[in-house]
Amino acid sequence: MAVNKQLSRFVRDALSSGKTRAEISQALTDSGWSPSEVADALDAWAETRFSPPVPRPQATVSARDFFIYALTFGVMIFGAVYLVQLFHALIDLWLDTDSYRWPGRIRWSMAVLIVTTPVYLWLTLRERGKLADDPALYRSAIRRWLMYLTLLLSAAALLGDGVAVIYAFLSGDFTLQFFLKALVVAVIAGLIFLFYLADIRKGDAA
Repeated sequence: MAVNKQLSRFVRDALSSGKTRAEISQALTDSGWSPSEVADALDAWAETRFSPPVPRPQATVSARDFFIYALTFGVMIFGAVYLVQLFHALIDLWLDTDSYRWPGRIRWSMAVLIVTTPVYLWLTLRERGKLADDPALYRSAIRRWLMYLTLLLSAAALLGDGVAVIYAFLSGDFTLQFFLKALVVAVIAGLIFLFYLADIRKGDAA
């Protein structure tokens, strides 16, 4: 949550004058500020005896981050969709259903993956190198927003997949072909979710 500028200045001045955090918290609460606003305002300043108060590192926003991370996550999502489609086409081929459709689907999916996979790997490894050299980049607000958006899309895919499986089972349409396709969606969405969840946790610890 972004801290109100007036509130931030008040906390800074109060800490500079020697007020304790408990006293500042009580004064702000009595004045109508919510507990979360008070906590965020106090957390913006390091708990040290140094005067004036030392600000904590804050999230950053830049046009460069938007371009790089939007491109990275866009390529990843685009490639993931066609990876699912490729496996679905292979399942159809294996079970010999809709045989007149699978060759074109496989060729197109492979064409997309041949382009998106190296681009995604290059962008990701490039950013991993930059993050290793400068952990401050973990504080990119755009990076965190896009990662949480990816988690949201992955979770939505998992939930939708689960609903589809239950519906097919209840309606009597639960076949081996359907099960394998649902499994592909669950595995790919689950791996993406776990990968970026671990990345977020790593960023929080940095």
